[in-house]
Amino acid sequence: TPLTPDATGRPRTAVVEAVIAASTRPGFTAARLAAPLLRPFLRATAARLWRDDLAYAERRWALRAAGRFPG
Repeated sequence: TPLTPDATGRPRTAVVEAVIAASTRPGFTAARLAAPLLRPFLRATAARLWRDDLAYAERRWALRAAGRFPG
C-alpha cells in the first residue's frame, strides 16, 4: 500500500498480511494452546525477515539506479 513520502522524500509503503488457519487434527489444538507462548518468537522472526527483505530490496534498487543491476 503506498504511503506518503518520508522526511527525505523517499517513497514509503506498508505491507499488511493476515493468516487464518483451521484444522481438525489433534496437533492443531496443541499448537493453538501453545500459540501465546510462541507468538513473541514468531513476531521477532517475522520482523527480522521484513528488515532483511527491505535491505535486499534497497540494495537491488541502488544497483538498478546505478545501472549495475545484472538482471
